[in-house]
Amino acid sequence: MTKNPHQRPQRWQSLVDEFQHTSNRTVVILGTTYLKNHLGRLIRCFLVDDQETITQLLGPEAPIETFGGRIRAAYALGLISPNEYHDLIQILHIRNAFLDRLDSSKLTDDGIREKCYALRIPREILLPDETPTPRRLFEFATALIAGQLMVRAAQAEIERRTPPENFMLVDVER
Repeated sequence: MTKNPHQRPQRWQSLVDEFQHTSNRTVVILGTTYLKNHLGRLIRCFLVDDQETITQLLGPEAPIETFGGRIRAAYALGLISPNEYHDLIQILHIRNAFLDRLDSSKLTDDGIREKCYALRIPREILLPDETPTPRRLFEFATALIAGQLMVRAAQAEIERRTPPENFMLVDVER
């Protein structure tokens, strides 16, 4: 856990800066990896404080290790909103399209472009006269969601689950 509250925005700013000088493929892979890690942190902050069990759920080759698994788990646990869930699923599909096509996929390719334009969160903030590119929509959605996941992780830590008291047998015949 980061002690310095100013360090997280600086880390995100370095990622945004890195986006400016990279290919579409790098933006997609780097952005989704960043989101996957933040989803893992969010889930980890909410679950009971049992590191061995959490590692068995979120670690390598674990049930909630994948980006898609973490998106669905975070939503099912009530940790992300329906719009965040929708956009994360769109981002997952965009990432998968880039992974499926090892040639030079672009955010402007048919199918991928439509998924970028389907992102809801950037549309809530854009000015009416703005006509963003698919890449800008993807970058904007990734930045907004990552920032929100950081805030939600801090909230989840406050709401961390605790196991119930040990089960006690009760004599029901009395």
